[in-house]
Amino acid sequence: MAEKTDNFRVIVVGGGPVALTAAHALSQAGIDFVLLERRKALDKDAGSSVAVWPHNVRLFDQLGLLEEAERTYMPVKYKRNLRRDGTEMSRSDMFEAIGINHGHKWMCFHRAKLMDMLCKNLPDQGKVQLDKEVVSIENTATGVTVTCADQSIHTGSIIIGADGVHSTIRKLMNEKTGKVDEPFVATYRGLYGYSSRSLELEPGVLYETHTKSLTIQLIVAEEQQHFLVYERMAQPTKERTRYTDEDQDTMAQRFADVRFPGMQSDQWVTFAQVWAQRQWSAIGNLEEGIVGKWHSERTVLVGDAVHKMTPNTGFGMNSGLQGVAQLVNRLRALLQANAAPDTDALDKTFREYQTARMGNSKEAVDMSALYTRLVAWNNPVWKFADQYLLPHVNGDVTSLNLLMSPIVQKGVPLDFLEEKSFKAGKYSYHTPPPVVNA
Repeated sequence: MAEKTDNFRVIVVGGGPVALTAAHALSQAGIDFVLLERRKALDKDAGSSVAVWPHNVRLFDQLGLLEEAERTYMPVKYKRNLRRDGTEMSRSDMFEAIGINHGHKWMCFHRAKLMDMLCKNLPDQGKVQLDKEVVSIENTATGVTVTCADQSIHTGSIIIGADGVHSTIRKLMNEKTGKVDEPFVATYRGLYGYSSRSLELEPGVLYETHTKSLTIQLIVAEEQQHFLVYERMAQPTKERTRYTDEDQDTMAQRFADVRFPGMQSDQWVTFAQVWAQRQWSAIGNLEEGIVGKWHSERTVLVGDAVHKMTPNTGFGMNSGLQGVAQLVNRLRALLQANAAPDTDALDKTFREYQTARMGNSKEAVDMSALYTRLVAWNNPVWKFADQYLLPHVNGDVTSLNLLMSPIVQKGVPLDFLEEKSFKAGKYSYHTPPPVVNA
């Protein structure tokens, strides 16, 4: 762990995996912080599945989380691509290929268990404060003051806004600059959650339904199965939509007939059965886009607050974790040179962070958008290619090699922590393990 930085304090706003990983990284960098979360409890019992790609498994290794991650994640052996009636178009071993390409495995987690792992292993748990809804920000020449809805006041040197696509910090930042920077557009909505496992289905398999304007991903683990339904909306929208439980049921009923093949040739499971067994679910629009300005004065944004993508490929949270690594690396280097940087020095650091992340973030947003539209048969060409061409060229692995692995290769570790379990794959990383002085 780095030597403690005196008199510099980061206010992290948000309580999801990206915010908690930022807390871990700041702690390991020796940078003081407080984490403010608006909810009364961290959502350690909610959420469907999230993926951690190998470039971020590297971060877990550095943060001392790898062994528990390996005990916690849900192994996925292969992928089966299906039509609506359950007939199989193709199957692939792309998840094994990810490990071959990049050393570490592709790890799929129940989000609740990932949150629990991040929370209980945080060295500075007392710095996580709940029921703290930020309502205002005031900047000074030497710091920043945050006021919460409960009238509590928190002072620090900078704010890291990791509070999601509907970021309060982004909105407050924009108000101060007098600019509107809300680029996100939703073309799809998602119905997601988890249920008890259908025993007819094989564990360790990702079943993916492809049909017009619809995709369903069903990841079957030993005890649970996690689903995400993507439905193309009649019109894209930039407005936030509030959905009800009735909206969930109505959406689920539209896809009740979708079938998944069981382990025996005469076995089938319908989405209606999956839905009937659900233990937790939610519905929301799937926004896409990239914010133009990621920082202002002493405020900087990470994760979904600046880049949002459809979740089919699992790169959303991963892009946020990479933002954390890039930002904390630069912030630590700045503080080593100047323990009390002024606003100009911080602005330069934040600009460098945005520049470093923008290209890779755009790649992930664009790649996710392409995949979402391909498997939802957005046009006749993609419908034909998905059913009749891609199965003959091992489309999943080909897409991995051409589109996804290049993003993973650009992954950056924390440059001040050792990678004790670094694994090299067929595709070398652009940034090798850091050399850390004992």
